[in-house]
Amino acid sequence: RFNRSFLEQDNPWLIRIRFTLWVNQDRIEEVRFQAQSCVTTTACCSALTEMVQGRSVAEALAVTSDQLSDYLGGIPPEKMHCPRLTVETLHRTLASGPAEASEVNTTQGDYS
Repeated sequence: RFNRSFLEQDNPWLIRIRFTLWVNQDRIEEVRFQAQSCVTTTACCSALTEMVQGRSVAEALAVTSDQLSDYLGGIPPEKMHCPRLTVETLHRTLASGPAEASEVNTTQGDYS
């Protein structure tokens, strides 16, 4: 039942994030994530799912890393790569375009 997915794993912090979405008529009806990283990145992913659930694609694309940091009560400067990468990954997921639901791998813990 998901039609968009993107795995981020090519970054200097060895962070792995996958967002999987169901977008229907330009609205994000469901969003899930998987993350292998630090607590800050996991918190960013979780918060971002709350921020974009039920929103339009345009509204989701307008979310910034600073807004995500503020939503979480502020992230220290040395950890700001976490919200930046999280937001960039969601944007890439939305930009990936729709795929057939059968093409989207939603297996828990499987990043392949």
